[in-house]
Amino acid sequence: MDTNVKIILIVVAVFVLLLAIVLSSRSRIKRIYRKYLHVGNKNDLTGSQFASLAIRNLKLENVSLGVTDGELVDAYSPKRRMLIMSRAVCDTASLASITIVAHELGHAVQHKRNSPLFFMCMLFGKLTKFLNHFIIPLIIASIVLLIVKAPDLTIGLTILYVALGIFGFNILTKILNIPLEYDASHKALKYLKEFNFVSNSDYGKAKKLLGVAAQTYIASLFDGVIIFGRRLGNLFYKKH
Repeated sequence: MDTNVKIILIVVAVFVLLLAIVLSSRSRIKRIYRKYLHVGNKNDLTGSQFASLAIRNLKLENVSLGVTDGELVDAYSPKRRMLIMSRAVCDTASLASITIVAHELGHAVQHKRNSPLFFMCMLFGKLTKFLNHFIIPLIIASIVLLIVKAPDLTIGLTILYVALGIFGFNILTKILNIPLEYDASHKALKYLKEFNFVSNSDYGKAKKLLGVAAQTYIASLFDGVIIFGRRLGNLFYKKH
């Protein structure tokens, strides 16, 4: 078998494997989330009711509440100091609702305590968002320069390496976020237990939900690889 064919087959196999990891992780978190969205919590609190209590208990009075459409879109916005809940989490009195809200408020606590890692991730996230605009233009420029060999291959390769460097920075940013996410989950579980919002059996379920969510975040490291591969594929497809 030709060497180039072997390389192509290996790349395709890796791509399919990464895609399977990402999709299976996404599917698993959705399955567990939907399951626990139908499991009540000890105090029969909706996500918004629990959030109001937790904000007072954790002395996060400057954090406001917001609601948005979608599934698993809950987040803490440092810029607006806002806990953003999906409508299902906001209005449902479930174990999933209070667990997800507790996790996002864990980020609010990190913000309040001026966690160095939290602010580093915020800074890197902003830089990544800005730099991502240049990846495709840089790849296109490098391909053109490499094809026409003008003035030589060095410039084209250098530009390509810059694009790959930006992609690498994306991965680094996601890696830095992993311990931040685990810390938020740890704070969430501690709060739920100390303030008696979960029973012993519910604590195990909440821990499972947060654990699967963390695994999904790790799997999201491969999202960039897949998106990057798709973009490269689209570029070559258009050229041919």
